[in-house]
Amino acid sequence: MTSPSMGSDRLETLISDLIVTLNPWITELSARLAQSALETGDLHLLHRLCREQQRQAPDLVVQWIGGERAPDLLLYLDGIIDADRLTSSLVDSGKDATAALADSGLATQRVSSWSEVQNGYLSGQVVVVPHGGGESWLFDLSRLPQRSVGEPRTERTIRGSQEAFAEVVDVQLSQIRHRLPTPQLVAEPVVVGVRIPTSCRVVYLAGLASSQVVDTVRRRLANIQIDTAQSATRVGGLIRDHSWALFPTVRYTERVDLAAMQIQQGKVAVLVNGDPTVFTVPATLADYYRTSEDYVSVWYDASYVRLIRLLTFLFGVYLPAIYIALTEVNPDLISPTLLDLIVGTHSGLPFTPFPEVITMILVIEVLREAAARLPNMLGTTIGTMGAIVVGTAVVKAGFVSPQIIVLMTLTALSLFAVPSYELLASWRMMSWMMLILAFILGIYGIVLGTLAMSVALVSLHSFGTPYLTPLSPWRPKDWSNYLVRLPWQALKRRLTESKTDDLSWMMKTEPPQGAQ
Repeated sequence: MTSPSMGSDRLETLISDLIVTLNPWITELSARLAQSALETGDLHLLHRLCREQQRQAPDLVVQWIGGERAPDLLLYLDGIIDADRLTSSLVDSGKDATAALADSGLATQRVSSWSEVQNGYLSGQVVVVPHGGGESWLFDLSRLPQRSVGEPRTERTIRGSQEAFAEVVDVQLSQIRHRLPTPQLVAEPVVVGVRIPTSCRVVYLAGLASSQVVDTVRRRLANIQIDTAQSATRVGGLIRDHSWALFPTVRYTERVDLAAMQIQQGKVAVLVNGDPTVFTVPATLADYYRTSEDYVSVWYDASYVRLIRLLTFLFGVYLPAIYIALTEVNPDLISPTLLDLIVGTHSGLPFTPFPEVITMILVIEVLREAAARLPNMLGTTIGTMGAIVVGTAVVKAGFVSPQIIVLMTLTALSLFAVPSYELLASWRMMSWMMLILAFILGIYGIVLGTLAMSVALVSLHSFGTPYLTPLSPWRPKDWSNYLVRLPWQALKRRLTESKTDDLSWMMKTEPPQGAQ
């Protein structure tokens, strides 16, 4: 026999399911009634409908304003508008609401549909619906919550600017305009998201950015069909070439100076509201090894650092694989003295070099993830002390040899030297692939893995630009800013990878002798 409490719970569940099922129909019906009220000027019906919405949106302010005989209807969201400015514009003005706000110098817009009215007050604007019907007025009084401009966290530099992007898209645009004060800077507004629209900006320099790249970015953004896109990574992942590729084909950055430099090169930047990360296209493999610090340092220092980055790539991807290949599969390729040294250190240990390398890689990944999740000071301490303590402990416990500790420390440091976080993840995957192939096939596996990686890289494109430019296709004029960075006198043209319409820097005078 069913108890009364069980029957009551089942009834409540059925009623809840019914409300959830009917809610979309109720919402659509309410929107149609609101549109009809706008067209006929029935503000009392619109007032009742908006008051019903306050049950789900208590921050929605709905009030009458103006004369008693023919008042206007005022709509806005409390907390995201400048309430003091709204009050000062309306009080003691001696005019109706629309005229008072229009005379206050605010940005205005006239709309006629209910969806535009909703989008208006949801984005921080004040909506005035006039009596008697007609078009409604939107007044920009938004004051969205935001943090102050801070320093970059994932792209730190010693010299140069220390300014990072904020989360609000309009603030991001103002940061770029501060560095590029030219009327040629174009910022096209784009809305991404069907259910929850997200404001974006497509930023480029007119006459410099390739019209083909700009059109491609516009088209791909317009074709995005998703509920919401509140991160630059999601938007970039939806419009990038080769979405399944392990290598990134859009360049993400949180640095204002780097984004401005990319735009100056003729590339297109996309700003996404709510995310302090901006991405630029096209992006090549060489683009991920260029940093803003390269262009505030003298040419020989920047060139030296770039060569070090190339060396760290080779260490991070190939060092563990070569060690495994030469110790477990192809020991005849190394000298007997070195082989005796390696074998001697492994005498008495329970594992061969391959399980030792796998163990140390997992230990490093655990320490890295733990350090990233902890607060800054504690994370640094855990990362440093944890590596020392764990490394010493596993050697004394007899699980791994000292050579493995040195090898994996150098490998981890080499991978962390990659300037781009996205590319770091790609090289870590490549390191795993090389390690497994080396364990199975030895040196032949490393060669085959390198060939497969080269074929994959050559086949990639980013908005019409080959991924390995200027290495493939061969473009020798771009090598002045590729593996090294030559003095400024030699950098007389922009990189062809950006597909810019104007390659010349337009230097009208010769620089002084010896300038950098």
